[in-house]
Amino acid sequence: MMSICGGCGKLINSEFHYCPWCGYSCIEEEKQHAEQLRYAEYKSKIVERQSNQIKQMSEQLDNLEEELSVLVLSVEMHR
Repeated sequence: MMSICGGCGKLINSEFHYCPWCGYSCIEEEKQHAEQLRYAEYKSKIVERQSNQIKQMSEQLDNLEEELSVLVLSVEMHR
């Protein structure tokens, strides 16, 4: 498999740790790529957690609105 060198832009074997043309370290690119993947996973989990929290809060709000409607109806009936 081939990749593009981040230093000189030439095609190199993906298994190379350094570019044979310019000596650019491909290890650093792999490290940065791994960090970006970890950050993307972290961000995805945060978004999922926030989405679940919003869904839960929405359900709680719906329940509170129902309870409030019952209370208002009860007060109006006792007048």
